[in-house]
Amino acid sequence: MSKKDKEKINELDPKCFDRRQHNYGFTNRGELIPCCWLDNQNNRVDPEYQKLLNVSNIKEHDSIEDILLQSEWIEFNKNLAKGKGFPQCHKVCKKEAKFQRQTIYEPGFNKRVKET
Repeated sequence: MSKKDKEKINELDPKCFDRRQHNYGFTNRGELIPCCWLDNQNNRVDPEYQKLLNVSNIKEHDSIEDILLQSEWIEFNKNLAKGKGFPQCHKVCKKEAKFQRQTIYEPGFNKRVKET
């Protein structure tokens, strides 16, 4: 496989940019994160993800907007727009992702299946 083919496989199509996925999530540790898919142990050990988490504790800010205006968040969004994201971003939002099915529980515990 050529280098160009490998790069194409890793291209991102961020679902958070066009509302196919909710833009943000919260961890049970009180952190704002870019999306719920990123709350896993693999990301938590990533140094770049740690930088983002270090400025994302909701108790340390007056609003979500304050968090989003941190330089780490601005850099994350710029990088994502350029196709650079955390490993989980490349798994969930790769451009040529295969069919994916999500089970979503809405308020009232209504279950629906979302196909992306």
